[in-house]
Amino acid sequence: MTRTRFTVPPLLLLAAGVLSAQNVAEVQVAPPTITIRVGERMGVLATAFDRLGNVIPTVRIVWSSNNTAVARVDNTGTVTGVAGGVAIVHAQAGSRRGQVLVQVTGGAPAAAGGAEPAGDPLAGQPAGTGAAAALRIDPSSIYLLPSEVVRVSPRALRVDGSPAAPVRVTWRSLREDVASVDQNGNVVALAPGQGTLQITGGGFTATAPVVVQQADIAVAEQGPILLSPGDSLRLHVIVPTQANRLVSPVALQWSSSNPEVARVNLLGVVAAAGPGRATLNVTGLLQTRTVEVAVHRPVEVLVARPPPRNELTIPLTGTQRFEVQALAADNTPVPEAPMRWSVVDSTVATFNPATGLLTGRGVGKTQLVVRAPGQGLSVTWTVNVVGGSPRLTATRAGLAPGERVQLRGDYVNDSGTVIGPATNLSWASDRPEVATVAEDGTVTAVGYGRAKITATAPGGKAVTADVWVQGEILVASTRSGRYFLFALERGNLSQLRRVTDDSASAIDPAYSADASRIAFASGRHGNPEIYVMDADGANTARLTNHPAADGHPAFTPDGRAVVFHSQRTRSQQIYIQGLDGGAPQQLTQEPARNFMPSVSPDGGTIAFVREQQGTTDIWLMARDGTSQRAFQPTPAQKESYPRFLRDGGLAYLVERREGNRTVTQVVKAELTTGQVTPLTGTDLSISAFAIAPAGDLLALVVPLAGPGRSTGPHRVYIQPVGSGAPVPIPGGAQEQIVTPAIQP
Repeated sequence: MTRTRFTVPPLLLLAAGVLSAQNVAEVQVAPPTITIRVGERMGVLATAFDRLGNVIPTVRIVWSSNNTAVARVDNTGTVTGVAGGVAIVHAQAGSRRGQVLVQVTGGAPAAAGGAEPAGDPLAGQPAGTGAAAALRIDPSSIYLLPSEVVRVSPRALRVDGSPAAPVRVTWRSLREDVASVDQNGNVVALAPGQGTLQITGGGFTATAPVVVQQADIAVAEQGPILLSPGDSLRLHVIVPTQANRLVSPVALQWSSSNPEVARVNLLGVVAAAGPGRATLNVTGLLQTRTVEVAVHRPVEVLVARPPPRNELTIPLTGTQRFEVQALAADNTPVPEAPMRWSVVDSTVATFNPATGLLTGRGVGKTQLVVRAPGQGLSVTWTVNVVGGSPRLTATRAGLAPGERVQLRGDYVNDSGTVIGPATNLSWASDRPEVATVAEDGTVTAVGYGRAKITATAPGGKAVTADVWVQGEILVASTRSGRYFLFALERGNLSQLRRVTDDSASAIDPAYSADASRIAFASGRHGNPEIYVMDADGANTARLTNHPAADGHPAFTPDGRAVVFHSQRTRSQQIYIQGLDGGAPQQLTQEPARNFMPSVSPDGGTIAFVREQQGTTDIWLMARDGTSQRAFQPTPAQKESYPRFLRDGGLAYLVERREGNRTVTQVVKAELTTGQVTPLTGTDLSISAFAIAPAGDLLALVVPLAGPGRSTGPHRVYIQPVGSGAPVPIPGGAQEQIVTPAIQP
């Protein structure tokens, strides 16, 4: 059989080379840096990659040196040192090129006859002593992107892990298709995959995995980057998905869209050249990233407020605001110019640059200094911190629309002792549509919501109080499907505003003495527990945590604790628990059933209901549970729902038989004399009630099904004490409206 031999014309070979060069996406040179002596020669390797990270073996590489007086390179990639200095050797394929940084030192060549020297088998090993017991590759795992080059080092180790005397090693890649390695430990990532590096020497062998995978690079310094004229900053390129490891800068090429604004060198160091904006581009490893740089105008002068010529006095723990404006030569602001603030003695005062506030921390004098970019641009204030700072007598208050309360302040020393009244405070409200404040600290509730009232002392020390404006009456209603808390006004009973804004049920609300908090019962975590929230329903916190059912909370007057009843024993008992999260204290004991607690205005007495031998009576005890005694034993009637009034009286609900019917009535009793005064008639079947602490308004829970019926829908009737008929809160046919509470 005759075989025909085909010869490819040279012109077609040239065309193939041009086509390959056009497909080159990246050129990498290994090693990325070399150091040779004058007259010494060393070969470097250039590898071309396509856009998929595949090696292009047929591409033609064109070599060049940017400084042939220091180093020359031939068309095989052999670099020759000419004179001491630094040169950059480029390997170019088409429009893409890689580079190697060449440092040439003086002295005779290391290899005779001009032959290319082999790799240094001891390169990269730290100095050590003693015989080696093992080898190790550092780092122990290598992660690379396609076309990336990295230098790894051998380590000779003694038995105890310390460095041994260097050992001559040879390098080998067990997957040449994934990564190659030369005898200096320069690794070139060729294609995605997992390979293994191996070193052998001194009778020992060590390996390290090499993982080549495509991943995005990123500039670690996020833009826009603000620089002052003359500033410089080193930028870093990282691989986020590989533990933010740094990419060698010699594998990257940096450029600036506007060198008159910002210049960037081969190592990613950007220098601010002049005012303006520029985009920095970094290219390498088949990727391109950008970062924006802004250089502000030169600052010529600083304008400071307050003026620094006088010593400033602020109270201990007080604050003073400082401002500095940077101006250019034409007196226009340079707001982007960075300011560097410092306090000479931070034990006397601290400064927050974000807010511009200096805070007094200790009695004494110190200096606040601000420096702007530019020669000698600084401002210094002398600050004198003295003992005494304002403190408000109340920091929380709940009000009904139209209601007023006066906030007052005192000056206190470092230990909290009152020095004197703070009569020179200036007042402000952050939400005047909710609450306004007068010059004397009188707060007027305007509309629903929450407002912050600020009182500022001379020198800038400010203290605040939170004010909640809410409907004066709270009820639990099922109009939204389950029991939620709603607020309303006595003048508009049809307008209910929902207070609890989550999907969990709530019942048994109770106001704190300042009306800024609400305690309530909810089964949102499985069984009824006591919760506390702000008056607008925010910041809900669970107070109790027990498998038994807890309910009927009541605040102590100081607002620091809640009393409630709980089925934690065989029968309900009274407990008290602080809002600080401490353990609850049981105040009453079996065998009697004790429930429905209420606390006197002075906080010293707790009224509650005791059920024993088929009767329910009002009992009294001290706050710690001692001195338990019956208030007025009344075997002929049942008593429940004790409610203390502001004047020290006690209102409660009585149930008794009159002829052939059962009547219910709210009464008021004087604790000192025992005199009882009816507050309601006997025509309504009242199952529960609430009363304003001032004693002027009642909220009566009445079953709609008729006297004596505890099932079916209930309604809350609002009735002024002493005048007017009870008016029901409107509701749906099957809507339950129960457990009222009225603001103190």
